[in-house]
Amino acid sequence: MRSRLIITGAAIAAIAIGPAGAVAADHALNTADSVSVAAPTTVTPGSASGNGSSGSQPYGCGYGSGSSGSSGSSGSGGSYGTVPGASTGSAVISGTPVKSQPGVVMVDTVLPGGEGAGTGMVLSSNGIILTNYHVVESSTSIRVTDANGKTYTATVIGHDETHDIAVLKLSGASGMTTAKLDTAAASLGEAVTAVGQGGGQGTLYKTSGAITGTGKQITASDESSTTDSETLYGLLQTNAQIVPGYSGGPLLNSAGEVVGMDTAASSSSPISGYAIPISSALKVANLIESGTRTATVHIGARAAIGVEISDSSSSGGSYYGGSQASGALVEGTVSGSAAAAAGITAGSTITAVGGQTISGVSQLSSIINDYYPGQRVSVSWIDSTGQSHTATLTLGASSEN
Repeated sequence: MRSRLIITGAAIAAIAIGPAGAVAADHALNTADSVSVAAPTTVTPGSASGNGSSGSQPYGCGYGSGSSGSSGSSGSGGSYGTVPGASTGSAVISGTPVKSQPGVVMVDTVLPGGEGAGTGMVLSSNGIILTNYHVVESSTSIRVTDANGKTYTATVIGHDETHDIAVLKLSGASGMTTAKLDTAAASLGEAVTAVGQGGGQGTLYKTSGAITGTGKQITASDESSTTDSETLYGLLQTNAQIVPGYSGGPLLNSAGEVVGMDTAASSSSPISGYAIPISSALKVANLIESGTRTATVHIGARAAIGVEISDSSSSGGSYYGGSQASGALVEGTVSGSAAAAAGITAGSTITAVGGQTISGVSQLSSIINDYYPGQRVSVSWIDSTGQSHTATLTLGASSEN
């Protein structure tokens, strides 16, 4: 799961709500000019008492009566911590509430470790929704709420992780109001308004500003692994006060037309927000809607081997004859999966997939993401006794988006 937590500088503005007592933060961003950026916040609902100490991350969050800050102790109010990583501060919400915004929906997800929240835009009356991929990544179910308060279940029909785009389809939707789009290039100084589910509170908020930059580049990397990164190009920059939860929401011009999709925001003062130009987002969305696969566009379900894994080096690894195996350490297998059928067991280390040497979890995930369910791939591993194996596996469908 790419649960994004703001460190310093700019950050992906979505929320991930984790299980009680565990705040994870594994996706940070850095701009090309070394200004740090980051992303959706994993926060903790749950029973807690006492005033929580400040977490190590800005926008440290708690939810309900949960923890505050990424490393902070439990907050008595459990509200979202203020910047940076406050103990019991009020929700990280920027802007003023709006009853509804035509063509804008709230996106709420269930994740393996909790829940998440973000925003989306309606592209067609029958329920085609545009959002950031990081809003729905690793989710097991998605619920979307429209401007009238009606809720729908949603499926991911395709995504582009490289460009942080996902397209959803709502079940049983019809007659929905679509977002008004302006695909012309936004201009420096142009007045804009960002709209989104600020703080993941189940309410839309809006915050105004202006375009302060165009063609911006940021590089996203997992906080736990700075070598695993992705870069977004050509972004709009704004001084609108975008915060977690706005991800996937619209950046509107003075005519109420969408010029960009809210994607990142700084935690430093003054805040700088980042948005994917709507023209760029639509190019990817159109490929997804047409079912066109590319080097970056993935249609339908993701493939899966059927293992629970961690980096062998970070987990202590498995030792064979005094040496440590490099790769992805298997902590368990899914019953009935390709991995289980091949004889891969807990304690094994996956060392190669499709002829490519595996150095860790992120590389394994990246390689598997290039495949589709039903395809066959060669997998090599070392079992817990130190024996080497290679088998050809038929990939299954992942239960996570």
